[in-house]
Amino acid sequence: MTQVGGGRLRELDGWRAVSVLLVIFHHLGSYQHAGMLFHHHHLALVFRHFGPLGVDVFFVISGFVICRLLILEEERYGKVSLKAFYVRRAFRILPPFYLYIACLFFLLATGLIHETYKGITTGALFLYDIVPAKVGGWFIGHTWSLAVEEQFYLTFPAVLVLTRMIERKRIFLAIFCLLGVWNYLAAVFGWNYVTNPSTRSGFACICCGVLVAFFEAEARAIARTLPALAVAGVALSLLWHPDDYLSWLSALYDSLYTPLAIAALLIFSLERDTRLRTLLCLKPVQAIGLTSYSIYLWQELFTAPKGPEGDYTLSGNIIAALLPLLFVVIPFSWFLIEKPAMKLGRLFSDRIRRRYEREVMA
Repeated sequence: MTQVGGGRLRELDGWRAVSVLLVIFHHLGSYQHAGMLFHHHHLALVFRHFGPLGVDVFFVISGFVICRLLILEEERYGKVSLKAFYVRRAFRILPPFYLYIACLFFLLATGLIHETYKGITTGALFLYDIVPAKVGGWFIGHTWSLAVEEQFYLTFPAVLVLTRMIERKRIFLAIFCLLGVWNYLAAVFGWNYVTNPSTRSGFACICCGVLVAFFEAEARAIARTLPALAVAGVALSLLWHPDDYLSWLSALYDSLYTPLAIAALLIFSLERDTRLRTLLCLKPVQAIGLTSYSIYLWQELFTAPKGPEGDYTLSGNIIAALLPLLFVVIPFSWFLIEKPAMKLGRLFSDRIRRRYEREVMA
């Protein structure tokens, strides 16, 4: 059993692996090789939902882990340093992200992909989750999820710093419920032109992860009482999704049921010593989970639709056959970009924290 406290939760790295693999299967099965599922309607619907489900898992994990780390920081030092948080966040997200953005500019300039400079720039500014701003194509499309995360974390840490624990719990419970209402009303009244349904459900999933961090002890206590068969049923239910993604039923499913069901699976795997936990902690699964951010960024380059109406140019179609290059690109991104950047971010963050402590003691 993983105890409440500090330290890396290896099970969550396993879930990160599951989520990024769901995204890749979705892209390959529903877009690049969509013809393979043409005569299998129900299977095609499942593959169609793999990608959104994988991203939702990412969101719940993100909200849980980041809120948990900030709570632990507050318990250790008595206060959360917003400056240190944003330094860590910038070094975690930006270096590999802008390497990918630079690659897109190069591929567009050399005529290998169908994209727009405006679209790439919009993605680079973390604005691609705003519907009117969607002026790009496939290769920048997945940055909507990064935009949702970064926009959420512009305000969340400040709320954490300015409120007491009991107030935080009430505030984020209210926010989670309001996001469900927002998503429902947008579906009923046709407000999807203002914000994307995926954006709204993404905020709900991150908020749910935050709530689980606030109520972690209680969530773990509940997980200890859950029958494994019931949890398996919850997992299978997540593979189903209402056919109409713009309906009110889909809105409630995405913003209420999905985040709570994912949270239940995550906490169950942390608390119970089951075969699921063993699978999540296997070394190959852990390796995928640790590098999932780089995988998520770069898989988009190799999984675009092909053909005359596809997103590669005629000369760029060769890129679709180079998916195995991920085994080269990902280690490069992780060991030479991502890992050193995170280490540097922690170094600067620790300096900020020590400087603050000296000022308090002076």
